[in-house]
Amino acid sequence: MAVTGLPLGIIGYSAIFLILFLIIQRRLYVIPTLIVVPVIAGLLAGFSPDEIGSFAAEGLTGIVSITAMFAFAVWYFSIMRDNGLFDPFVARIVSSIVSRPALLTVGTVVLAMVSHLDGAGATTMLITIPAMLPLYDALDVERKILAALVAITAGTMNMVPWGGQVVRGVAAIDPAEISNVFDPMIPAQVAGVLSIFAISAYFGRQIRDDLDSVTAFEGIDEESIIDEAVDEREIETDWQWWFNLLLTVAVLAALISGITSPELAFMVGLVVALVVNVPDYENQKDVLESYAPDVMTYVGILFAAGVLIGVLEESEMITEMANILIVLVPDALGANLPLVVAVVSLPARLLFSPDAFYFGVLPVLAETSVSYGHDPVAVVRASLVGQTVGFPISPFTGATYLLIGLADIELGEHIKFTLPYMVIVSTTILVAGIAVGAIPL
Repeated sequence: MAVTGLPLGIIGYSAIFLILFLIIQRRLYVIPTLIVVPVIAGLLAGFSPDEIGSFAAEGLTGIVSITAMFAFAVWYFSIMRDNGLFDPFVARIVSSIVSRPALLTVGTVVLAMVSHLDGAGATTMLITIPAMLPLYDALDVERKILAALVAITAGTMNMVPWGGQVVRGVAAIDPAEISNVFDPMIPAQVAGVLSIFAISAYFGRQIRDDLDSVTAFEGIDEESIIDEAVDEREIETDWQWWFNLLLTVAVLAALISGITSPELAFMVGLVVALVVNVPDYENQKDVLESYAPDVMTYVGILFAAGVLIGVLEESEMITEMANILIVLVPDALGANLPLVVAVVSLPARLLFSPDAFYFGVLPVLAETSVSYGHDPVAVVRASLVGQTVGFPISPFTGATYLLIGLADIELGEHIKFTLPYMVIVSTTILVAGIAVGAIPL
C-alpha cells in the first residue's frame, strides 16, 4: 500500500536532498543519480516496480521533444561552425579591433555573441579568449576584464532555446515548452544584451584615455590570430556559405515564429545542411559520430531527468512536497514566488549545479507557485534571469574552468570581479521581463 500525505512529501524531500548531496559532492554522476534515487524513493513509498515503470514512462514521454530539439540543434550548429559559417564574422571582428583598438571591448562582446550561437559555452571560450588575449596583453588591459565580458555575454546568450538552462527548464516542468518559455523572454534577453554593450563601452572609455591607436598593436600578427580563432580554416564566402547563412536564418525564423515544432525545424535543417555540406554518405556518418559525445551526454541527462520528473509527478510526491512548502513559506513570499525565484537564481548558481537546481529545486518551486495562483511556466522563465547569466562563474560548470584557464586568472578573482556586472545584467533582464509580463509580480 503506497503512502500518501505528509509521509509521501517527506520521502520526496529526502530524495531531492540525496540527489543534491550526490551531485554536489560528486559522489555519483548526474545520470545514474537521477535514475536510481527516484526509483528507490518510489519503492520506499510503497509503489510496485510496475507502477514506478509507468511513472518513468510518462516522464520520458514528456521530455522527448525537447531532447530531440537539443540533439539536432547541437548537430546542426556544429556542422555550421565546422563549415565556416561564423568564420567571416570572426575575422571581420578581429580585423576591426586591430585597425581600431578603441573597439577592443565592444568587439569582444560581438565575437562572444557570434561564437555562442551554438549555445555551447566551451565553444565560446575556445574561440573568443585565444583570439582576444594577445590584443588585451598588447594594450596592457587586465585579463579579468576579458574574462568578465566573455562571461556575461555567453551567459546572456545562453538564453537561446537550445541553451542548457532553457532545455533543462522545459524538461523539468510539464507545461513548459520552448514557445511559452523562450518567446516571452526575447525582449528581456535583448535588454540584457544592450546592458552588456553599455558595460563594454564603460570599459572601453577607461582603456581609450591611455591608448595610442597608432602603435597599439605593433608586432601583432593579425593573420595568426584569425587563423587560431577559426581553427586554421580557409575563410570563404562562396555560394555554400551564403546558403548556410540563409538556411540558419530560416531555421531560427521557423523556431521563433512557431510555424512548426522546434525539433522538426532543426531536424529538417540538419538534413539540408548535411546534403549541401557533407554530400558523401560515409562522411555524413563520420560527421554525426564526431559530434555524438556532445549530443549523448545531454540526451542521457534529459532522459534520466524524465525518470525523476515522472516519478515525482505521477506518484503525486511533488504535490505533497509543495503542500509542505506552502506551510513553511510566508504568504508574502509565496504570493510573489516567480519574483523570488528570479532574484535568488543568480546566487543559486554558485550553490547548485544546473542539474541539481532544475531537476531538484525548480519542480518543487513550480508546483508550489500553482497553489498561489501562478503559472508554473513563469517560474521557469524567472529562473533563467540568473541561471543563464551566471553559468560562466559557477564552480559546477566546466566552461567556467575553461574560461579562467584560457585567461589565466584565479576562480576567486574571476567571481569577485565579474559577479557585480552579472548582477547588473540579470537585474536589467528581470526589470525588462517584468515590464513585458514574462515574469509576473
